[in-house]
This record gives sequence, C-alpha cells and structure tokens, in this order.
Amino acid sequence: MSILLPSRGALLALVVLPVGVAPACAQGRPSLPISDCDDATAWRGGEPSTQHVTQGEGSIRWELAANRELRLADIPHDWSEYNALVFDMYSENATGSPFWLLLPSEDREREGPDYFSLRLTLDYEGWRHYILPFDEIGRARHPLGWHTIELFRLHAAWDPNIQVDPEAVVYVDDIRLERYDDTGPRMSDEEFFGALDLERPELQAVRAAVEAGDLEGAKSAWAEHLRTRETPRWFDMWYGRPEPVPAERANTGTADLALEHRFRWQHETFFLGEDIDWSQNQMTEGESATVEWNARLNRHPMFTALATAYWRTGEERYADKLVELWVDWIEDAPLLLHASGNHPYHWAWETLNTAVRASSAWPSSLFRTIEAPAWTDDALVMVTKSFAEHARHLVKHPTGGNWLTAECTGLYYTGVLFPEYREADQWRATALDRLYEQMETQVYPDGLEYELALGYGMWVLRNYSDVLDFAILNDLRDEVPRDWLARIERMYDYVLYASMPNGIVPGLNDSGNTDRRPYMERAAGYFPERADFGWAAGEDGEMPSETSRAFDYSGHYVMRTGWAADDLFMLLDAGPFGSGHQHEDKLTFVLYAHGRTHVVDAGNYMYDRSRWRRYVLSTRGHNTVRVDGLYQHRRGLRETYVLDYPFEPLGNPWATGDDFDFVRGGYAQGYGDDNAVRVTHARSVLFVKPHYWIVVDRLTPEDDAEHEYESLFHLDAEDAEIGDDLSVTSVTAEAESRLAILPLPTDGLQVEVVKGVEEEPVQGWAWTVPGDDHAVPTAVYRLSGTGEQVMAYVLWPLHAGEESPVRGLARIDAGAGAAAGEITLQDGSRHLFAFQSEPGEMSFGDFGTDAQVAFVEVGEDGSVGRSFLYGGNELRPVE
Repeated sequence: MSILLPSRGALLALVVLPVGVAPACAQGRPSLPISDCDDATAWRGGEPSTQHVTQGEGSIRWELAANRELRLADIPHDWSEYNALVFDMYSENATGSPFWLLLPSEDREREGPDYFSLRLTLDYEGWRHYILPFDEIGRARHPLGWHTIELFRLHAAWDPNIQVDPEAVVYVDDIRLERYDDTGPRMSDEEFFGALDLERPELQAVRAAVEAGDLEGAKSAWAEHLRTRETPRWFDMWYGRPEPVPAERANTGTADLALEHRFRWQHETFFLGEDIDWSQNQMTEGESATVEWNARLNRHPMFTALATAYWRTGEERYADKLVELWVDWIEDAPLLLHASGNHPYHWAWETLNTAVRASSAWPSSLFRTIEAPAWTDDALVMVTKSFAEHARHLVKHPTGGNWLTAECTGLYYTGVLFPEYREADQWRATALDRLYEQMETQVYPDGLEYELALGYGMWVLRNYSDVLDFAILNDLRDEVPRDWLARIERMYDYVLYASMPNGIVPGLNDSGNTDRRPYMERAAGYFPERADFGWAAGEDGEMPSETSRAFDYSGHYVMRTGWAADDLFMLLDAGPFGSGHQHEDKLTFVLYAHGRTHVVDAGNYMYDRSRWRRYVLSTRGHNTVRVDGLYQHRRGLRETYVLDYPFEPLGNPWATGDDFDFVRGGYAQGYGDDNAVRVTHARSVLFVKPHYWIVVDRLTPEDDAEHEYESLFHLDAEDAEIGDDLSVTSVTAEAESRLAILPLPTDGLQVEVVKGVEEEPVQGWAWTVPGDDHAVPTAVYRLSGTGEQVMAYVLWPLHAGEESPVRGLARIDAGAGAAAGEITLQDGSRHLFAFQSEPGEMSFGDFGTDAQVAFVEVGEDGSVGRSFLYGGNELRPVE
C-alpha cells in the first residue's frame, strides 16, 4: 500500500496515514516508545478508542472541553539520549483551538512549577504527525533538564473561565522519542524538484533529467540555469562586475579577517574557531552580555564582506571561503520544524535574522559571485533549497513592527529572485499584502511607524521603498498596489518636517540622529511635484513655507523659526510609549539654535545588560522630570504603547502662528517599578519667536507626602556654568552659539551640573550618533515640597559671543495655582507670562486675563506689543 509520507522539509506537515500503518519517519531511527496508546488505563483525561489508529490496536480519545487535561505519568523519565518528541494526532475538526504540551521537570529547591512547554493549534482535520525537536520547546522557570521528565501532559486552557470549543476532539497515538536528523537543508532533492514549476520553458533541461530519474543531471541543469540566466535581477549582478583592482586598494580588511574565521563586532575581533559553531556567542558574560553578537553573526556580514572582496578583486580565495562558510552554515542550521526562533531565541531562525539574510546578505553574495568556480552544482542546489526554506519560515511566522517589514522584504525578494518555485507568486503576494496592511495599521497618519523610534521607522521606510524599487527593476510594478507611494509619502513628510535646520532628524527611543538628505533624494524622485522635497534634496525646489508642525498621532511637536542653519528649533515628545524600542522619556525635548544642537537626547546603546543601557532606557538619560529619584514607568502598561486602530489624534493642546507656538503634554502613569509614586507631570512650552522658549513643569501628587522633583537638561557642550541666579549657561567653542537656562525664582530650588559620571547611576552622557559616546554637562534642577509644585524656565539661545539680552527674571503673583514671571531685557522692555492649571480669571503684573496661558510684551515706554493667549479670549490692563 502506498502512503503519503511526511517529508524532512515539512513544517509539522499534515500526513494522512491508513489505519495500522506506522509512520515512516519512525522507521530506521533510534527511538524510545513513550506509549503505544493501546492501553488507556494509565491515562487520565482520555478514553480508549479504535476509531482512528496509526499503529497497534488503539488510540487515546481526548475531548478538550470535557477534560481540559490529558496526562500520562507511566513514562520513561530520562529523555537525554534523544532530541525530539514525536506523536500522531487525529483532529475531528479544524477548530483553531490552542492546546499546550507540558513536560514537568521540577527543581524541588526552587519555588513554582518548572517545565518545558509548547503551544500547538488544532488548525487541521485528519492526521498530523508531530515532530517536536527539544530545542524548539520552550522553558518555564527552571526545568532540571531532559534527563528528568515526570509526565506527558496536554492541556486545553489555563483559565477555567475560558470556553473550550466542544468540537475540539482529538485522538493521540504512537508517542515516542527519536534521535532526529538535525542537518540542513531539510528539503530533499525530490522535494526540491517537486517544488519547482518544471513547465517553465527555461527549465526544460531540468524537467527532462527529473523525468528520466537522473537527479544528479537535474541538479547540474538547475545550476547551469542559475549561472546563465540574466533575469530576474539583483541590484548588482555578476555580469556587471567592474574591472578588478588590487586587494590593497579594495578595502578587503573585513573579508581578510573572514578568511581566518575572525568576526568583527563593535570595534573588536573574535576568533570563531577552525570549525565554526554558528550558535556560539562570545558576549555572554558580564554587563556587556548580549544576544546581538550572535544575531549579527547569523545575519552573515562575513558573507557580504567576502562577496564584496571578490566583486572588487576577482580573487577566487574570497569566493572559495564564501561558499565553504555558506554550506557549513546550512548544514549546521536546519530549518526549525515548529518554532519561529523568536521566543525562545534560536540563533539561526529568529525571523529577523532570517529576513536580513534573505533581503541582503544572501542575494547580494550569491548574485555577485555566482560565476566563481567555487559554486559547484551541489552548492547552488543547497543554497537554492535554503532560500525556499527561508521564504516558508517567513510565511509561517509573521511578527510586527520593523521585524514584519524586514520579513516581508526578504520574502518578496525571494519570490522575485526565484520565480521558478511554484510558491513564488504566493510569497510575493503574501509579502505585499502584509506590507500594505502594515502601512495602514502600524504607521501613524502623521508618518512615523508606531514603534516611535526614528531609526527603526526609517528602516521600515527604506524597506517599503526598496520593495517598490525592486519590483520596478524586475518589471513587476503592476503587482504592487497603485497607491503604494501615496501611503509612504507621509513618512517622507515626517523626515523633512521633523528635521532640524542642519538637516538632521532627532532620534528618540532606541535611535540615533539621522541625516534627512538620502531620504529626501529618494522622495524627490518619487514625488517630483513636491518642491519642498526637491529643496531638501539639494535640487531645484522651494524651501518649505510651513515651519512648525504638530505630529499629533506620534505626539511629536516641532517648533521652529525657519529652515536656515541659524534658525531655532525644538521637538517635544508628548506621545505614546511606542510598540517597541521604548525609553521612559515622555515630555523630553531636543533643542537646536544658531548652528548647533544645545539640548540633546541620550540616544541609544547596545542591547545588553550594562549600566549604559539602563541609563539610555531610563528617565535619567532624558530631558524631563524624575520624582523621588525614580523614573517614569510605562513598560508593561500596554494601554500606553500605541494608539488604537483606527487611529485618532492625541489632541494635546497646540497652537502655532507667526509669533508664537504653544504645546502642552502630560504624564500620569506613576514613577518607580511598581508605579506607586503617583504624580502627574504636565509640561507646557511657549515659543516666543524668534528668540526663546518658556518651559513650565507642573507636578501634582495624589498624596500629601513631600516629594523631590528633578528636572534634567542634557547640554551638547564642553561644559556649563552656574550663575548666582541659578541660571546655567553652556560653554562652547568661541565661534559657537550657547544656551542659557534661566529658572523662575522659586524657594528651595537647587541646581548642579553633572558630566560624565561612569559609576551607577550613570549621568551626563549622550550617544546621538550610535557608537559615538561623549560626556555632556547636564543641568539638574531639584525642588522638594508637598502639594503641587511648579518649576519654570526660560531657554534662551545666544549667538556666538553674544551677551545675554536678559537683565533679570522675577516671579510675579498671579494667584493660587498659577506660575507667572516677568523677564526684563537689557533694552528695558518686559515680557510677562502666566500659566495656570485651569482656565479662569487671573491677574499677572499689569494685566488680567481669562486665559489658561497668557503672554504679553511691554516696551520700555509702557506700550503693549505682541501678546498670546491660550484657553481664553481676553487680555486687559489692570488699573
């Protein structure tokens, strides 16, 4: 009797098995029976059945709704000689019901249950043969190990209130342990040629060899096809390789290290061993421990370096080593059968690592070197198989955010580059569908991807653009939705209108600053009608007429005087936490004026366990307020992460005009790890164009206790000086501008300047360019008290060599709950301002108003000049 057998390449394949026939994957391998499922007396939660059987006389029938747990205790307990659990399961209905495999392995010296676990889904009808490699099964707490397994246990739902579908009924049979073949690629030669569309005319020779049963000849024909075809195209193809140059002029340093199995990481070089273990991680100890070392290794920058060296020099040793390492990696990294590779992390098949290889290192390395003699027929077939395994893995395990974009890019590229696969059309369609939906549901209408980390948002934008360009390159523009460009235009808008006058876009959260120029060059090509993009790209165009802008979904508020290098700029962050790569930094800001940045964000640091990483993540590394030495804490409060789709604007108070900009944001989620210190921070910013900003921080506790408030200003300067009036002025080079911070006089206010503190708690550092750290003087203002406290500051940028135009700043009485001051300038004129917590009547100095925020300029002769009101309509003299 012929049967459909499970293949090595199947991903938990659905296999139809006639009654009484043993699955072939259990034959010819070392195995240990757990249960033949003929005798139900040792089982709890199931009943004997002869209705659906794969071997022996019976199976165990389990109704998930009637008995939420199925367990067997009478099992072999030492599983350490095997590497996979296998069993057969028949599902009566494809209900989509989840269930869990639980394998207790208790450490009696620790509290709480310790076990291995895996979530599975009844998304099929009929038989399925499960092959579950141990390294794809997750761990809960601290299981002792595979030598101590106490039970075989299946569970339908943890929460008794969860309704289990009564149609979820399964039959379990033939549970055993196996020593599973763990060498890649999993796809056999037969499966490979079965996956190709051999009806394609260009595969005529491959088809003839397959039909003749000559698989070696078919592999040779396939390899020859790859070597000689000129389309589809990668960006750089082997037939366009330039004339070689000597190695000493070709910048082959990284490739030369790769020849010796040396891997460069963060300015260090690591020896990988003569026989490379691709799962290794040489950064597992101390505070610098990070999985990113291994992730980087498995994204294959060594492949790219070797291919680039071959491309530039033509020296065969680079291609020889490339193919050697590539084959070694594929053999060492078989495709995961069930897990995504993300949780728990699996060095080879984490979906982001998979995506980066498929979208960058692999196609770039293959198509620039494919004519090299090192590419044997077997090597080309092996790599082609693995490309398909990459695509299938990415189809099966989509994620979100920048990961999803990268996954779809790799999937689309593979579908374009290997149209000979029957699945290629589906790969491309799946990738485009997911990206198109992501543009709608994970990119805010104001243009920033919902992680709210600029670097990742720009990677998302590049991928969207790259997919379009790659489709155009390969004459596939018609399969890309026609409004693709319209959907990403708003992302280019953000790049331009959030950029500082020097053309740099401030990077918040896990990001450094970004140069807008390459994005604007691309945007100008896509949108030739956009004169502002053309201007920003350095081409014909017009400087934007719009200056300030509220990105009221992302919560970024930009206030500027203009677009020239000497103009003033501030970006305030009053938005959601972000879907990932978040920092505890709400209400932080970045300030630029007169040719340079003055207030900077701490930036980003390697994803490790170090004090530096803790610093950039915490409120301590940002220009906002700490309470009682504690930090903001939105991590874990999912409701603060992103706006609900369909998106609605935040609605933070905002006003902009020729003379003034105003914005207010708030933070009310508490401080400290348990969010127990309940203080609401409201920050208001008034931009008095074209000269300075007024920042008012209102801190309102929910209790009557005394709290200490600490307001931080990280200054991009050599040093900073404290004045007798507690002002802080940055110290810069003689030809550079400075910033003066003038606090509103307040009883009990204190200030210090901290710079370059290396011990915990770290303070006074910035990484605005990733990997480039520098100590920055940080002004730290402190105020303690009970009840509501208000801290207010004037931030006045000074031209190089300019003396402060401010003669003095005095507090004036405006009634309970109001913060008001009078700025006296050197020319004798006065600027009066008042901020109150709620709209209502108040008097400040010579004026009365019904506004929540009021500002007025008074000349030396008493004449009234410009004024601003928010939350009211009336400004009147007070007799």
